[in-house]
Amino acid sequence: MTPDEILRALAALEAAWRHDGPAVAALAQRGPGEAALPVLVAEYGDLVLKSMVALSLGIGGEEEDPEAMAAAAEVMRSDVSLRMCTVLGRSWRSWAADAADGAAADIARSVISAILNFTEEADEDDVLPLLTALRAKALENS
Repeated sequence: MTPDEILRALAALEAAWRHDGPAVAALAQRGPGEAALPVLVAEYGDLVLKSMVALSLGIGGEEEDPEAMAAAAEVMRSDVSLRMCTVLGRSWRSWAADAADGAAADIARSVISAILNFTEEADEDDVLPLLTALRAKALENS
């Protein structure tokens, strides 16, 4: 995803969390060649979920030890929770593929719920600060 796509997806997550329908509708407007908002939100959710799974397995450094990577891959194959994360990401993408723009808010709330459930000790009060941190990270990488 491009930095602009990530920022648009994050803005949609925030607007959906705040139940700001007009903001979601404004974010759904797109130019030629731009992805539909539900697709961007689903792709971003899948990306974040994969990153969180990788971090939980200790993957994420520049140079990974092949043995550690193999061990992490085996954990991913054997752990039902981690396999379900893969299914969830695919489900978001399938849901978004043919969804109307209005589905972006529902997908966004599902993504937020997954992020909260994956983030230790996080609750609803942590959503906006978490989105702010994700936005800062996206801006740092752009």
